[in-house]
Amino acid sequence: MIGSMPRASSLATFIPLIALWTACGGGGGSSSGTPSPSPSPSPAASLNMRLFAHVDAVTLTSTAIPGEQVPAAGGTRTGSGNWGYTAPNGRRFALTGTSLGLSIVEVTDPERPRNLGLVPGPANQWREVKTYGGYAYVTTEARVGMDIVDLRDPDRPRKVQTWNRTFDSAHTLWIDEERGLLYAHGTQTGMHVLDVGANPEDPREVGVFGGFYVHDSYGRGTTLYAAAIRDGFIGILDVSNPANIREVTRFFTGGRFTHNCWLTRDSRYLFTTDERISRPIEGWDLIDPLAPRKVSEYIAGPGTIPHNVMIDGDRLLLSHYTEGVHLLDVTDPEHPRLLGFYDTYPGLSGGFDGAWGAYIFPGTDLIVVSDIEGGLFVVGYTGR
Repeated sequence: MIGSMPRASSLATFIPLIALWTACGGGGGSSSGTPSPSPSPSPAASLNMRLFAHVDAVTLTSTAIPGEQVPAAGGTRTGSGNWGYTAPNGRRFALTGTSLGLSIVEVTDPERPRNLGLVPGPANQWREVKTYGGYAYVTTEARVGMDIVDLRDPDRPRKVQTWNRTFDSAHTLWIDEERGLLYAHGTQTGMHVLDVGANPEDPREVGVFGGFYVHDSYGRGTTLYAAAIRDGFIGILDVSNPANIREVTRFFTGGRFTHNCWLTRDSRYLFTTDERISRPIEGWDLIDPLAPRKVSEYIAGPGTIPHNVMIDGDRLLLSHYTEGVHLLDVTDPEHPRLLGFYDTYPGLSGGFDGAWGAYIFPGTDLIVVSDIEGGLFVVGYTGR
């Protein structure tokens, strides 16, 4: 493990530009869950955010959904990637990857989360999830494949199958909901593209890209921004024909360990993360896509590590490992402004601990955070 450092100041660092173990990118009947008791945050641990509830990792992994059994497991139970699902009737659910499978917790009433249970899988520290329509797709580095979970009746989630027709493990995934395409990254044989639109329960592979190792991606329209963590760049890919993906250009990020990325809503700016100590997230102006220009940086404190970004409207949400979750105003992407943060990790700053993933329900102030050691945190932005 990378050595910890003394906890940094709560004051974040902004730098507008004028002129873990291995890190994430390495390797390859329901119960009404009771929130675990959590102390109120100290003034230094939060800004303009409040804790609604905390469900620890043991609770997340102790009860399986009907028809499934929680696998026997020794050692520590941990959290990993997460996402959110909003049902057609407005009910909200936290989907949290854990070391034993996918946890499903209803957070419609954020102060009283309801644990619907675990969709079990083989023990593995890496587990990521995204949704398409009423389905969740779950990848892991365990050599089994990708789980497909039916959420259309969220009170009775159902594991449809473990899809492993052309790959048996994947590190992360991205789903283009407009085109119904799923991109599975970090497999043994490249980035696989599946058509989930035609048949969400049994998708068909429509393409494979092997030009470089893709750790994660973000797509809009017929362009995919692929984070090449091993090579340190963003590859801009033309995915108009998934069977023949073409690289348009590439550009290196500051830390040369390009972890993930997300576009602003006008598609002009891209924010990227490098999963290295003291490397900030970076904002890039794409007005000339063949020559992106870095225009801003943000990091919570020296010696710390940003992990994942996502953007909702003009707000950027950042999971920042030992610094918890941070929310930024990116109305002006060249001058991001801190709106608030909540620190989910009580230990020292600087290592690969704490907040792995964070998801904000679109158009709301409700945020769910997956913490490696702590499990699920349900928090809200209060600064409006």
